[in-house]
Amino acid sequence: MPISRKFSALAILVIVLAAGLAAGFWYASPVRRQGGTLTGAEITELVSGNTVKGPKFSEYYAPDGSIRGREIEDEDEEYLGTWHIQGDQLCVAFPSHDYTSCLSISHDKGSAYTFAGSGSPGRRTIIDGNPEKL
Repeated sequence: MPISRKFSALAILVIVLAAGLAAGFWYASPVRRQGGTLTGAEITELVSGNTVKGPKFSEYYAPDGSIRGREIEDEDEEYLGTWHIQGDQLCVAFPSHDYTSCLSISHDKGSAYTFAGSGSPGRRTIIDGNPEKL
């Protein structure tokens, strides 16, 4: 192979590798991105199979759409609910508490998220898996 062809092939290889690296730096996991409201797909990735912890409760969001929760104060009451995605919102229902709501979620920092619905926004932490065995 003449030198000019080797040089051209090498230059093309360098460009392809550089583009691949640039794409890797540009793309970040959608759930770990900071700021902005999450999409429905990002919310699903965030909560499905994980625990959402608030100041007075912990809830495990099972991949099948069920929620198993525990209130941390008072009598440490356990409760059940369901979740689903509607557009870019997380919708939850807790029949025992006569509560149904759809919330948007935005990433704050690290494992902290803001859940905002019809009431005042609430800060939540996402914990991988179900470490509390809910």
